[in-house]
Amino acid sequence: MKKGLARTGIDSVNLSNMAEFAVKNASSVFLWFGIFIFALNFFVWIVILYKVDLSIAMPVGSFCYIFVPVCAVLFLHETVSPVRWAGIICIVLGIHFVAQSRKPAREKLRANG
Repeated sequence: MKKGLARTGIDSVNLSNMAEFAVKNASSVFLWFGIFIFALNFFVWIVILYKVDLSIAMPVGSFCYIFVPVCAVLFLHETVSPVRWAGIICIVLGIHFVAQSRKPAREKLRANG
């Protein structure tokens, strides 16, 4: 989406050029692809919430905080500061701990059932 929005040639958006900005972006393949990805994410999230407890799904949903900076570096050639990478490592560790906390509950159910 970012690439599609940047290709319009409009440096800043304000009330006077909002209509021009919208018209130029309506034909952007990148923008429509981004909208499709957002819609797909919505439906995938609905399926995930149907099958998994929210207390597990939300922390695992934090993968976007890892995925977005990695994609930004690879595809958009952005720079990510060492402090942000440290934060990403903390998120990965948090996801790991949440996933591990689910295992004893599953094993307890198997033993009782």
